[in-house]
Amino acid sequence: MGMSLVFTSGKGGTGKSTAVSTIASCMAALGQRVLCMDLDLRLPNLDLLLGMSDLTTLDIADVAAGRNTLEEAVVEHPTMDGLFLLAGPALCTEALNGETLARIVDEAREQYDYCLIDGPAGLDEMFYLTAKDADAVVVVATTDATSQRDAQRAVMELDEMGIDNLRLLLNRVRVKMITKSAINVDDIIDFVGVQLLGIVPEDQDVIEAASRLRPLVLYSRRWASSAFLRIAKRIMGMEVPLKHR
Repeated sequence: MGMSLVFTSGKGGTGKSTAVSTIASCMAALGQRVLCMDLDLRLPNLDLLLGMSDLTTLDIADVAAGRNTLEEAVVEHPTMDGLFLLAGPALCTEALNGETLARIVDEAREQYDYCLIDGPAGLDEMFYLTAKDADAVVVVATTDATSQRDAQRAVMELDEMGIDNLRLLLNRVRVKMITKSAINVDDIIDFVGVQLLGIVPEDQDVIEAASRLRPLVLYSRRWASSAFLRIAKRIMGMEVPLKHR
């Protein structure tokens, strides 16, 4: 039985979808069968970040409505073995309710080692639906004060839902600000109130890889890509030290 992880954030612009696509790519490179599931209904773009937009003809709404099976809707990455995508719907549908989502995730956990779900940013209904049945929830935030506050709110909501397997991913961190003590990571962790999963530095390679519609790990192996690889290994249970440079 595989593991399902929902990636969410208190607000948009934290790089949540980049985190999902890159961590999934790293896991696939490490020999795992990984399904990316796009449930960011406002901005579904995992297909673009993975370079798979030309391959997706079906999406999760087709599975939820019973028009197609999970196997029929999922597509495999053309060059990375073990990396799969279930695309997000073009339009929100009533078929995407808690019961159908739980069924799809359970089925995915039976077929894949990991199911990484790109959940919505913000505390809407889909936030609750995606988080409530997950094995773990990763809250993605930046070091901006507004992002920290929104992440804290998301964690409080998740705590009230009884979800205790929570982790914080600090993304797009300016390393120079950490080394100059302009940012205290421990203070951020204490403020948000959840254990740290990893720190990802701000990196121009992320923007360049996205503009070329390629997974980050196929474009670069340094900085952010290396940080995401360490996070992927940590999720897989390997003992990997935290680094930010």
